[in-house]
Amino acid sequence: MPLHHYIEQYFQQNIEARSKGIPYENPALEKRPKVLNVEDRIIDANTHQIPIRIYTPDDNVVFYPLYVFFHGGGFIQGNLESHDVSCRLLCQLSGYKVISVDYRLDPSHSVSAAFQDCYMATKWVIKNAAELGGRPEDVVVGGPSAGGNLATVVAIQSILKNDFQLAKQILHYPVIDIDVSIKGSEYQSRELYNGKYGVDITKSHADLLHYEGENGSYQSPLSEDKKILSQMPKTLIFTAEYDPLCDEGELYAEKLKDAGVDVKLVRFDGGIHGFMQNFPGSPDYMRGYDITSEFLIGD
Repeated sequence: MPLHHYIEQYFQQNIEARSKGIPYENPALEKRPKVLNVEDRIIDANTHQIPIRIYTPDDNVVFYPLYVFFHGGGFIQGNLESHDVSCRLLCQLSGYKVISVDYRLDPSHSVSAAFQDCYMATKWVIKNAAELGGRPEDVVVGGPSAGGNLATVVAIQSILKNDFQLAKQILHYPVIDIDVSIKGSEYQSRELYNGKYGVDITKSHADLLHYEGENGSYQSPLSEDKKILSQMPKTLIFTAEYDPLCDEGELYAEKLKDAGVDVKLVRFDGGIHGFMQNFPGSPDYMRGYDITSEFLIGD
């Protein structure tokens, strides 16, 4: 399918955005999706603090299902505010209480610090599920791009450590393979689309390289053993046709399916990486949130 016309038109008018990315600005607070309550809190991690933001839906229920959300940003940018609208929409449409995690991005920290924060925050949510109005057996993890990587790595490590069990995972156009090769890559989508439609993986992944040698499975879920993958929770994966990460996301979906995991894979034809963050009001933007909400609500 051809690239959506409005996307092509945008890049014709904003050539630098092809490799540097599409700048994003939140609308004014009064124009953002409405939820019952938004609360900023801190998780005490002993050596440091992890900021979180809790979104409560306007639903009268006995228990809230809980969604631990990890923002995107190539492991080098993003925060609670950058994905505030996304979290509000997910909360509003699904009825989940969303807990957004502001994991460490400081250049002095390796990606292991981001993972540790996400893992610790997920454990905290499960331990404090009752206080949050939820139940420990009804906790979901997810996120877009780098956040999708962190979510699935949290799920993998929870199995390896026999620490906790997650209900579902949601991976929106996730980073799966941190090898930044473009030419000669096994993923055709990288050769075709890298640096053309808002994503240059050689830039956004650069600070991961030193960490892969330390423990590759932390950031490269494709390398995980089938026995471990078979224990992964029910999974939703989005890919976009013109995203350089498309092929690896779909390969991961295949691997999970082959391991016996219940996987729903949706490719957004004509779309690009970050379509649920950019181009608000476009058909794919709202379709992404609608499908995600249906997946969250369903059994």
